[in-house]
Amino acid sequence: MTRTTEEKRQETREKIISAACELFSQHGYHDTQVMDIVKAVGMSAGTFYNYFVDKRDLFEQITMEGLKTLRVHVKMLRRPVDIWDREERVATIHETLTSVFDYVDQNPQQLLMLLRGSFGVDKELNINVWNYFRGFAEDVAEDVQGWINEGVIEGVDPVIFGHAVAGMCLQLIHGYLVEKKMDRELIIRSLITIILAMFEVHLTERAKNLYR
Repeated sequence: MTRTTEEKRQETREKIISAACELFSQHGYHDTQVMDIVKAVGMSAGTFYNYFVDKRDLFEQITMEGLKTLRVHVKMLRRPVDIWDREERVATIHETLTSVFDYVDQNPQQLLMLLRGSFGVDKELNINVWNYFRGFAEDVAEDVQGWINEGVIEGVDPVIFGHAVAGMCLQLIHGYLVEKKMDRELIIRSLITIILAMFEVHLTERAKNLYR
């Protein structure tokens, strides 16, 4: 396959994904059909099936790629960070949460389906998606363990801390999307306050003395 052909395939795939994301966001998973997607792109159904097995395959690929990209991006935002510097901690958390809510605002219907029990698709995808959500918690736990090793905090279980942070974020994202009354910036500021409080209550004596 020539480079030109591969580029054309990638371009076509991206067009399908772009159209599908817009339609899923507007109408939801179940009310969007393959024919709606191919009509929006301006291609035949046969071309669609050259790229995806079916609508479910398309949705899963969009979801997995989106969450993977977000997780990598969020993780990189925290590399490196001077954990001893409170202002840098605040700035890093703010940037991280802003990126998360940018993703939420760009993919509201997708996130709603993922946050609801069956995700509107099936059990297997449910498990796959929650494995990714668990990955966000594990990334936080890894950071916490690093801070313990550095002597910044103590007396906290990294895994529980990670899942507590991820759980709060997911619950507030759900409320933000469903109730449509929560202010995004207020959520971000509140999460920063809560996460910092959770962190600072476990500061070592050395860290406490440094901040006095």
